Amino acid sequence: MKFVEFQAEVEEVLADSCRALGYKDVEVEVSRPPNDAYGDLASAVPIRLSRLSGKKPADVAIELGSKAMELAKKRKYIGLVSPHRGGYLNFSLNYPRFIADSVSDIASGDLGATREKGELVAIEHTNVNPNKALHIGHARNLVLGDSLVRVMRYLGQRVQALNYVDDSGAQVADIIVGFKFLGYSDEAPPGVKYDAYCGDSVYTKVNKEYEKDPSLREKQSLVLKEIEKGTGEIADYTRGVVRKILAAQLSTCWRLGATYDLLNWESQLVHSGMWERIFESLKKIEYVKLQTEGENKGCWVIPDPETGEEKVVVRSDGTAVYVAKDIPYAAWKIGLIADPFGYEEYSHAQPGGPLYSTTLDGKKSKVRFGGADLAVSVIDTRQSYLQRIVAKVLDRLKDGASRKYMHRSYEVVSLSKKTASQLGFEIGGEFAHMSGRKGLYVNADTMLDRLKEKAKAETKRRNLSESEEWLEEVAEAVAVAALRYELLKQDPDKMIVFDMGESLQFQGDTGPYLLYTYARARRILTRSEGKPHVDMAGASKMTRPQEARLAKKMSMLDVSASVAGEFLSPKEIARFAHELAVAFNDFYESVPVNQEQDIELREARLGLVDAASTVLAESMRLMGIPVKDRI
Repeated sequence: MKFVEFQAEVEEVLADSCRALGYKDVEVEVSRPPNDAYGDLASAVPIRLSRLSGKKPADVAIELGSKAMELAKKRKYIGLVSPHRGGYLNFSLNYPRFIADSVSDIASGDLGATREKGELVAIEHTNVNPNKALHIGHARNLVLGDSLVRVMRYLGQRVQALNYVDDSGAQVADIIVGFKFLGYSDEAPPGVKYDAYCGDSVYTKVNKEYEKDPSLREKQSLVLKEIEKGTGEIADYTRGVVRKILAAQLSTCWRLGATYDLLNWESQLVHSGMWERIFESLKKIEYVKLQTEGENKGCWVIPDPETGEEKVVVRSDGTAVYVAKDIPYAAWKIGLIADPFGYEEYSHAQPGGPLYSTTLDGKKSKVRFGGADLAVSVIDTRQSYLQRIVAKVLDRLKDGASRKYMHRSYEVVSLSKKTASQLGFEIGGEFAHMSGRKGLYVNADTMLDRLKEKAKAETKRRNLSESEEWLEEVAEAVAVAALRYELLKQDPDKMIVFDMGESLQFQGDTGPYLLYTYARARRILTRSEGKPHVDMAGASKMTRPQEARLAKKMSMLDVSASVAGEFLSPKEIARFAHELAVAFNDFYESVPVNQEQDIELREARLGLVDAASTVLAESMRLMGIPVKDRI
């Protein structure tokens, strides 16, 4: 977008000016100043040059500024170069040309997305055990991962969105124990989603039964062995139950706007032979060893990457621990091991594109997965230690391999005291950490339904004549926007205290505020005739500071996306979208548009509104927030 071009011009002019004045090999740096009064970009290069030349910083700034202004006359977007007595050099935009070109590009569909094919990036996210419904903590994983997928694709990367299905773990076994040995029905009650029934009712009850009768754990072990074996009545039955739960989970994921390219089944990973091959490689390089005495006697262990102490990877009974399943999966992602899978389309149609599923049926597939240039695993911070072990093992398999494997950690989600009370939980402090064992958690569907209920009431109050169908559609969009934005706007490494009331506000730093702002902009355009446009004549008449701020902000989406991609932190997009919405509303409330009597100026402002709303919609799309012309 045009601000990047302006920055490139400034850097080139600054470098050329330094060379022209005899300053050799100067590293040119520019940044956005804290105040618009200092221009649109600033550089501290004169301060550094003053140390080399012995001159005063202000004198170097004047000398360099004079030369830069001379060279800038041949550039499109540099309007003014101003030396500051503190030694800074400030650069201001040529706003008429900048606005006209920015609006023209956006109107033609150029929103800064990279069109060149970049690296192959595998992003794994969601990964909810198929024994329960997604709760709001899982939703943070989904929103963070799905937004990263969107941002990386915007930046030109070829992205594989992966969802790992742990269909062979203890939590799945607990559900089967309930169905097979405790007499619980394997059908959900009417009106209850199957994943919610399995997690909220069966799983909870089974774990209470374990406390009463510890011998039931033997049934869990039996089920786990049958699942791992992969054949027989229990294994077949488990596959059917897991697929029903997964289908229910995916309906929630799709409701939240997330889609995937591939479902990776843990049971197939176990039977693929990948771990056995990696295990043998680790034996050959003597990174894994059999312990013959002590508490880990009979176990295969590797050194802890932090303490050097032993970490068990294979138990004395021959079963692999959880991290030993993560290692081959990570190796597959970055191509350290031959791909054993085939790929078939998943049985349930996914909105927005095909969804594939791994298979070990021996059939060749047209599509391929794995072998990525970069693998990003979105996993909460409590798993950071195990992820470091995985990375260390990858390096032992191939030197430097861990540079291709990144853990995007995130902190947990808590509930505000008010929201917890509204959902039936009474807590002592100002917020509550969710706990499955204590029963203090909220399913994502439940939260969406509550948000939708409140949003619908507010939407109906504002739109008394609208149909029930329209109200439902808008309320669902507001609910999704509220939840996704609230889970995205914070730094991933910070805990979120979620409050339903605050997230639904149509003013402030919220998802509904973005929806409201976009609809407000589109409403302005419905009152105009034809397609608005901006030419140089009209752009030259836009002299209000609100117009300049809006034009500059809307031209910086690609800058924010680049930061989000570099740091794997989509909160940068949330910040950009909010700042753009604030800039637009400041413009809207300060500058007449349809009421402007000057036809050229009115058309220019309408063109600016159209462009700004288009960029706002794109930033919302990168966050997975639905866009509505009216709310």
